[in-house]
Amino acid sequence: MHAVDVSGSMSYTSVSSIGLTCCEIATTMALVSAKAEKNYMIRGFATDFRDLKITAKDTFSSAIAKASRQNFGGTDASVAYEWMIKNNFKADVICFWTDSESWAGRSHPSQALARYRERVNPNAKAVYVTLAPYRITLVDPEDPLSWDIGGFDPGAPRLIQMLANGGL
Repeated sequence: MHAVDVSGSMSYTSVSSIGLTCCEIATTMALVSAKAEKNYMIRGFATDFRDLKITAKDTFSSAIAKASRQNFGGTDASVAYEWMIKNNFKADVICFWTDSESWAGRSHPSQALARYRERVNPNAKAVYVTLAPYRITLVDPEDPLSWDIGGFDPGAPRLIQMLANGGL
């Protein structure tokens, strides 16, 4: 599961060295990862969990356009887990592409992940790629199956693939 942050802050936070917003980078990186996988889903989160209708058949520009049209609202990463619990969606790896904010909602993402593991998949791994890292974490530091990756790096999809396959 690729959960792309499409909250309002993602449209105005940009990486000046490459001239892209965090939303554009997050969507591109999620699509790169999806193109390398057989089984994947890309959805967007803000204060709800949205179907962005992005598939591996999309071009990078069409995927960015789809995500950018959905780019508004507050930020609550836990809505991804709530949707997966409600729909009994089993994911081995849940990858969040975000600017690292998650201030809306009723629970911290690590608490929602714990509920997801209790109800759907006890071995689910979570990776949070924070494109504009702050001094907060969306991960429980005691959780051996969750990782924070801070900053943008083109090698992130390969690192995520290695984490998913138990290579680290």
